[in-house]
Amino acid sequence: MQPRLWTLCFALHCAGLVAILGGAEPSLATTLAARTPWTQSQLRGAPDAPPPYRVRPAFPALRFNRPVVLTNAPGLTELFVAEQDGGIYAFQPQRDTKQRELVLQMKDKYPNLEAVYGLTFHPHFQQNREVFVCYVLQGAGPDGSRVSRFRTRTDSLQIDPDSEQILITWLGSGHNGGCIKFGPDGYLYITTGDGASPSPPDPLDAGQDVSNLLSAILRIDVDQVDSGRPYRIPSDNPFVHLPEARGEIYAFGFRNPWKMSFDRQTGDLWVGDVGWEMWEMIDRVQKGGNYGWSIVEGDQPVRPNDTPGPAPILPPTIKHSHAEAASITGGFVYRGQRLPDLAGVYVYGDYQSGVMWGARMEDDRVAWHHELAHTPLQLVGFCEDNAGELYLLDYRDQIYELVVNEEPDTSQAFPHRLSETGLFTSTTDLTPAPGVMPYRINAQSWADNSQSQRWIALPGNDPLQRNRNGRWRYPDGTVLAKQISIEMKAGDPSSLRHLETQVLLLEGERWRPYTYVWNESQADAELVGAAGTELALEIEDANAPGGRRQQSWRVHGRKECIICHNPWVEKATANFGIQSASPLAMSIEQLDTNAFVNGARQLQQWRELGWLQSSTADAENPLVDPYDERADLNLRARSYLAVNCAHCHQFNAGGTATILLSYEMTNDRMNLIDVSPTQGAFGIADAKLVASGDPTRSVLFYRVSKTGGGRMPRIGSREVDRRGAKLLRDWITSLGDGPQPPAATFAWAQAAEPANSVTLHDSIASVTANTRGALELLAVLEDDRTTATARAAIIEQCGRHETPEVRDLFESFLPADQRAKRLGAVVDMEAILKLPADAPRGQQLFASNRVNCKNCHRIGDLGTAVGPPLDQIGKKYDARQLLQHILEPSRFIEPQYVPYVLETHDGQILTGILSQQNDTSVTLQDATSRLHQIGRDNIASLNRQTVSLMPELLLSELTAEQVADLVEYLRTRN
Repeated sequence: MQPRLWTLCFALHCAGLVAILGGAEPSLATTLAARTPWTQSQLRGAPDAPPPYRVRPAFPALRFNRPVVLTNAPGLTELFVAEQDGGIYAFQPQRDTKQRELVLQMKDKYPNLEAVYGLTFHPHFQQNREVFVCYVLQGAGPDGSRVSRFRTRTDSLQIDPDSEQILITWLGSGHNGGCIKFGPDGYLYITTGDGASPSPPDPLDAGQDVSNLLSAILRIDVDQVDSGRPYRIPSDNPFVHLPEARGEIYAFGFRNPWKMSFDRQTGDLWVGDVGWEMWEMIDRVQKGGNYGWSIVEGDQPVRPNDTPGPAPILPPTIKHSHAEAASITGGFVYRGQRLPDLAGVYVYGDYQSGVMWGARMEDDRVAWHHELAHTPLQLVGFCEDNAGELYLLDYRDQIYELVVNEEPDTSQAFPHRLSETGLFTSTTDLTPAPGVMPYRINAQSWADNSQSQRWIALPGNDPLQRNRNGRWRYPDGTVLAKQISIEMKAGDPSSLRHLETQVLLLEGERWRPYTYVWNESQADAELVGAAGTELALEIEDANAPGGRRQQSWRVHGRKECIICHNPWVEKATANFGIQSASPLAMSIEQLDTNAFVNGARQLQQWRELGWLQSSTADAENPLVDPYDERADLNLRARSYLAVNCAHCHQFNAGGTATILLSYEMTNDRMNLIDVSPTQGAFGIADAKLVASGDPTRSVLFYRVSKTGGGRMPRIGSREVDRRGAKLLRDWITSLGDGPQPPAATFAWAQAAEPANSVTLHDSIASVTANTRGALELLAVLEDDRTTATARAAIIEQCGRHETPEVRDLFESFLPADQRAKRLGAVVDMEAILKLPADAPRGQQLFASNRVNCKNCHRIGDLGTAVGPPLDQIGKKYDARQLLQHILEPSRFIEPQYVPYVLETHDGQILTGILSQQNDTSVTLQDATSRLHQIGRDNIASLNRQTVSLMPELLLSELTAEQVADLVEYLRTRN
């Protein structure tokens, strides 16, 4: 079943907001005035050029009720529509058409019909009159999803309901798939989903299981019968000879493949696969391909410990984060004549946001990919007619077509300076304009030592309103603004520097984000481009090494912002066909706080002054300040998790750990405490997401305490919040029955007479031999329970520890110029690929000790065969793919090189490639090529990992030119 149809309330992933970057709140002595309309707004339109296409009704007089399929028929001029409730109609595709003919009503034949999802006509329809329908019956019966053959009457297009022949069935629950198309080979292709509701992911374990028909694209021959089936399985189907596999499967590993099509020129099979929490996928399907669900969603691990099916996992051809899309709908490669610029472009869209994209392939890669149109449609399907012209199907009622957008480009009229927006009468001292009101909130998110101020600007005379369902109603043109500043001398308010002002503009029911970055003179701020930017800060800080702290500040791009400001934060704010989002701090639990003046409550003051509807009630359970040690510890921790984590970690909001951290969730409903992690344990023995009473076994505490990969929050902050981490450590400890005995003693760290350097080194090495010990040592360091000598030694040794899980906990204590140079966001792949490259220099680099390639890979006689041999790697990957594999080694790991973590009953943890296993033992090959054979009776756990043994920072110390040389050397290995 198409997931955004069976319940519309699950379709509220939207796009476009502002990342959480606020921090502490400075004092703001302000006298609020009575409600005054904001009349000075200049924030209208958008700073970007309009998209190249728009949509218009193709047949304005024609309406349908929840249409789900639009298709053509060979040899006929008519188009056919299937409605979800069972009506199938034919009509002539002429712009002024008003007539439609009901050719079949499935509800008459099956009163318990749930939905029709597929409709297609036999390639030889003119001769055999065969029509195929995919439909679903109510309930979760094992044969509730069906594909049946019907025939039309010989003298009309009426489909004979009594001619039905059921061809193939599968589970009739959620995620049915249900698209059916004939391929250029004459076989019928059928999509099936994982047969389940959205969460938990893949509860039937269908994704990688080829012994049933779920999560797959099937391929059958409907013109022949075989072995008692009303169809034949083609002999060249990829899994025909695999024992216990269903021979009908052509490809597998799909979550809910929604709409597929064949390129009428090349024969390529394209499909849209509706994602779970983070990604929407488009796949150009390969025969026998495994598309990963539910081990991965796109390339994001979901259930990494599952055993993959009988083919390596392939990456999606195109993927969209939920910043852009929420329920992808597959389209067609355009081969018509009306829109020549789209020739050969795969056109598809998103059911939730209404956005349409186009992609053009060259040499098996996406060479061009752009937004084509922003539409108000619930894009449930696409269709091409017999001439290759494209139509769009809106789930609400109509059929549309693309036309060239002749809207003028008014982007230059959008305010490009903060002073031009009308928010402030003076940007120098941030004096708000009439109708612009400052406000405050209870709980600030951590934002790398920054401070925030907030304003709301309301046009018109109506106050803010909140209905009984909790939905805020804002006047059109409302703006929410947040000013972010930082002390350039820590602890000195007079050194405050404005960094950025984030603006949320509500226009046409859609919140849109814009950011202005302040200039050096601090007199005004300039609009930042859609991609965002980076600021380099140098801050005086007595607690930093050398008294100065280097800090990199990310001004997030507009699409990045949706990762935090996704619509599930405030579910009722989103609308279908509109990319919008949730203003994070505008909740009654946040706003019910002390006002700026007179000691009054803020909401009461708003009501009295006419800013808020008088009937709006106060919050029953306001958030508390996480850093206020006078408040209840449990409420502080839950408030901290709510403002720093819950925007992703709630249902459908993007966090792949299925935890629920919204403030209203009590501890027992979070799916957090004493729950095993599914996204990696970081070498922590007996790890839990939160282990009651034991922070050292708690992955959540580890993630907020570290830098580098796997750190949380993963956006909006780069610096460790030590006060916040201490809060979570205390909270986790309080959940236990009593204090946990330490795994190590630290007398050596507190000794008045410091040990000699060798003894000190050995003591540190001993306690950091595992992650739990490292976490205990981190607590000693953060609680200042060391001598100055021991502290310096711990930072120096652990900040450069050979084990990343340990190093990432201590690296932030090192001066910025001594930390690992993480390429991540600063790598410009395109720039590297354009550099002149020299393969002989790359060969020298491979052979040197400057990089560690040869420690795990072999070319000829050079190197060690832990990872894949690279002698002919250039035949398999081009330069771009090679560079991507080096920069993101965990993005795709060949099955035979997937690492495992083995934990023994006595607490030993080993990581390596699974070299051999039998009934009595398991042998792992570690990154140094050493083999470890462990008896089965001594294995406590053996888990697949999603992180490659190849380190992500392999190229961190190289120049761009050196990277280009290395890639060129590998590319020529063919």
